[in-house]
Amino acid sequence: MKKSSGNFVKTISCPVCDNPNINYFIKKNDYSFDKCNECDFIFLNPMPNQTVLNKIYTDEDTKTTDGYKKASSRLRRAFLKLPRFLPYVLNKNSLDFGCGGGFVAYAISFVSKSSTGIDINEKAVIYAKKRFNRVNFFCKNFSDLLKSQEKYDFVHSSEVIEHVSDINLYMQVLKQLVKKKGYLYITTPDLGHPKVPEDITKWDVLCPPIHVQHFTKKTVSVLFKKYGFNIIKFYKNRKPGLIFLSQKS
Repeated sequence: MKKSSGNFVKTISCPVCDNPNINYFIKKNDYSFDKCNECDFIFLNPMPNQTVLNKIYTDEDTKTTDGYKKASSRLRRAFLKLPRFLPYVLNKNSLDFGCGGGFVAYAISFVSKSSTGIDINEKAVIYAKKRFNRVNFFCKNFSDLLKSQEKYDFVHSSEVIEHVSDINLYMQVLKQLVKKKGYLYITTPDLGHPKVPEDITKWDVLCPPIHVQHFTKKTVSVLFKKYGFNIIKFYKNRKPGLIFLSQKS
């Protein structure tokens, strides 16, 4: 259940598992996190709405003289990841959801049947369109995408889920976009990783309101099952990040 108040929404049960057993967890940057005692989900409560969040961070990567922050290294890393994606994108229709400057979508375009990139940041999409003409780029919000008839064999969504104000709306959009038996590749910070500091306030990734929620393997397993996705693989990561592949049932 939610209670709206201006630019913030207060929830009285866990947004992931609907359990009412949530408690205050920690405060940082004058923002308070609650924790679900059932699925370990940690989230800002009250939660800023998406309009507020978009104003805070959508332009950050495009505030550079060359058009995009760390563009060369982002492109190099995108091609280094390509072998991991190959079994799922070869001659398939793929989407990078939250594509930023379009680097991953561009790398995938060399092996896929079609490659599409979608982002809410208009400046990032303009940059991507100018640089990577092999890819179809669009600036769309969640409401637009819920009406979409396009379905994809593979959807990549990296470092997006921790930014969205309404986790269930984000999951509804993913469910809408992924084909039956299609694959979904997600990355996000891992709250359960052994390298997370014991004093979590010292963790630079805990940075509200840039990151408004955090996950463990348990949390994402509960969340993705709720929307018909079976997690088939967690990738090993020396850094405190969750990387996993799921398949729509």
